[in-house]
Amino acid sequence: MQTLVSSLTHLAVVAAIMLLYYFVPAILFYYEFYIRNTNKWQSLKIQQKQPGGAQMRREIKSSLGAIIIFSLAALFMYEAAIRGYTEVYFNIHEYSLLYFGFSFILNVFANDTIFYWAHRFMHLKWVFPHVHLTHHKSTTPTPFDVLAFHPLEAIIHSMAYILLIFIIPVHPIMFGVFHAYNLLSNVAGHGGYELMSKKMRRHWFFAWQNTVTNHDNHHKKFNVNYGNYFIIWDILMNTLDKKQDRKA
Repeated sequence: MQTLVSSLTHLAVVAAIMLLYYFVPAILFYYEFYIRNTNKWQSLKIQQKQPGGAQMRREIKSSLGAIIIFSLAALFMYEAAIRGYTEVYFNIHEYSLLYFGFSFILNVFANDTIFYWAHRFMHLKWVFPHVHLTHHKSTTPTPFDVLAFHPLEAIIHSMAYILLIFIIPVHPIMFGVFHAYNLLSNVAGHGGYELMSKKMRRHWFFAWQNTVTNHDNHHKKFNVNYGNYFIIWDILMNTLDKKQDRKA
C-alpha cells in the first residue's frame, strides 16, 4: 500500500511538472504574439488565417491526454535510472566535462533521426488516420499544438525518449537541457511566426536546420518536411519541400 501511495505521489509530481512544461512556454508565446503585440509581429506571420478558440481548445484537450502518457513515461525513466538500468549517470565526473556537453549534441541528433523515421511511419496511409491525424487537424498550428497528440502518437514519442537513456550516457542536468531545447524549439515551430530573417536562414550555419516556415508548410501540405531540428534527413530522402523558404 505504501509503495502504491509513493508511486502515485511521484506520478502527481511528474504530472504537475509536465503541465508547467507545456503551459508556461505555450501561454507566454501565445500572449506575446497573438494577444499583446499582434500588430508588431504581423509581418512575420506565416499564414494570415487566425486560429479560432475551438481549435485551441481541441489542441489543449489533446495535449492534456498526451501529458498523462508523457508523465507515465517520465516516471518510468526516473525509476529505471535510479535503479541503474539505463545509461543515465549521476556523478558528473564519471565522464569528462567535454562529454557532458557533447551528450547534448548526441541526444539532439539521435532524437532527430528517430523522430524523422517515426514521423514518416505515422504518415503512412494506414497509420495516419489512427495516430497522427489528431496533430494535423491544426493546419494553422498554435503553440498549444506542440503536444496535441493522439494517445498512440504520445506513446511513440515517449518510446523515443526512453530509448535515448538506454543507448546514450547522459547526466540528468544535460537530459533536462535537451528537453528544454526540444520543447522551446517545438513551441516556436508551431507558433506560426517566422522570427529568423531569410538572410539568416540562408546562412551556412542555419541552412541545414529546420525553420518555423518549414514545419508550418508540413502542417499545410502534410507530405513534406518531416524533420524535427534539422532538414538533413529530408534532403537525403528527398522529402524537403521544393519551395521551402530558403530557396523561394
